[in-house]
Amino acid sequence: MMDFAIRKDASDWFKYIRSNFSAPPGMVPARDFDAFYFCFVAGIKTMRKNEVGGSDTRALVDNFPGPYKNRGRLLVSLFLSRELEYLGVVMSEKKAVNAAITKLVDPDAQNFLSDDGVREFNKYAHGGYDVLHMEWFNGSPYSLETFLRTFRRKVESADPGLAA
Repeated sequence: MMDFAIRKDASDWFKYIRSNFSAPPGMVPARDFDAFYFCFVAGIKTMRKNEVGGSDTRALVDNFPGPYKNRGRLLVSLFLSRELEYLGVVMSEKKAVNAAITKLVDPDAQNFLSDDGVREFNKYAHGGYDVLHMEWFNGSPYSLETFLRTFRRKVESADPGLAA
């Protein structure tokens, strides 16, 4: 099973706020996955993908850790919705929808994704990092509170058609 992977430069970009990432009571923080999640959301929202070589990434986990465990299906649903749109699959074309989903989903996997699905999921996170550091922020964030306010504002105002 393929791992979710974060770009090494993305991991470094979050270095000043990573220690402030937390988890609900009773759960272990997934700080590296938190950084991956922010990148993924930016990529999904702007429909930005980027293929990054394995030597430029660091494997995280092969499933949704800690606080993401109960939200894995939601993240996969967001991914599938955006990926079908990215591929130009029309929802009324049942065979095309089935073929695309069959390629991306593995119902027996802990993360619900095939290796192809994880590969494409990672591409959104890699592209999302490009959006974060080149378009939405001027340098690495130093304050989690400021980062979260700006991130939310940018996500709410992002036009997915502009970055495709």
